[in-house]
Amino acid sequence: MEPSNHEDIFFKYSKSANLIVKDSIIEEYNREFIKLIGLPEDRLKELSLGDMDIRLPGEFVGDLHISLKVNGSIIPVLMTCVPLEDGRSFLSMKPSEKLLEGFKSVFESTADAILIVDEDGRIFEANPSFYRIFGYERDEIIGHELTLIIPPEFHEDFKEMMDKFKKEGEHPLAGRIFETRSRRADGSIISVEMSLTPWTFNGENYVTSIIRDITERKKMEEELRASEEKYRRIVEKFIQNALKLIAEIKK
Repeated sequence: MEPSNHEDIFFKYSKSANLIVKDSIIEEYNREFIKLIGLPEDRLKELSLGDMDIRLPGEFVGDLHISLKVNGSIIPVLMTCVPLEDGRSFLSMKPSEKLLEGFKSVFESTADAILIVDEDGRIFEANPSFYRIFGYERDEIIGHELTLIIPPEFHEDFKEMMDKFKKEGEHPLAGRIFETRSRRADGSIISVEMSLTPWTFNGENYVTSIIRDITERKKMEEELRASEEKYRRIVEKFIQNALKLIAEIKK
């Protein structure tokens, strides 16, 4: 059934992100959908519901809480699904405030430092644990470049990664857990374990960084390695002396 003019106007100019899909293939979309997922329009032709981890319920569903996945980004939304008579489905999505509240609770209570950085590499938000671990006050960090906590030798690599993220919406370190060094407000360097998750909200790209201070753990590992090395040398020396003694006895 072809939509009337009024239906067509609603579909195109609604404040929600709207889709018409058939067999998981996107046939139509409005400009709010483009803003929601944050991808260039020429890339939508190759996008399917499966790519975004959307599974159609097969019946009318209103305000279903789901998380879209687009190029590694996670977008929390409320989705309404309306099956149409011709085998197609009408989907309407809007950012999910309930999921965002859940994220906020975790954000504020976790012991790890969490940073939200925009596509320009500027710090958008930080949780209480970040201020505790890194020693900054809020007005010293919000709106400033992330290079504040990155040692100078990594600045160029960081700039290249953020340029790629801004142009393509993809981050080369997304989905990985890695170890690196970071700089506190007093200039001291700490060892950290990090994971990065890119996501999109209202058409804007962000990266959430979860940062764990592993300085003490690395120190203990280094002390253990030093102890093992010392023990190995003692054993090697003992064996050498024993062999020399045996050689002397056999003479």
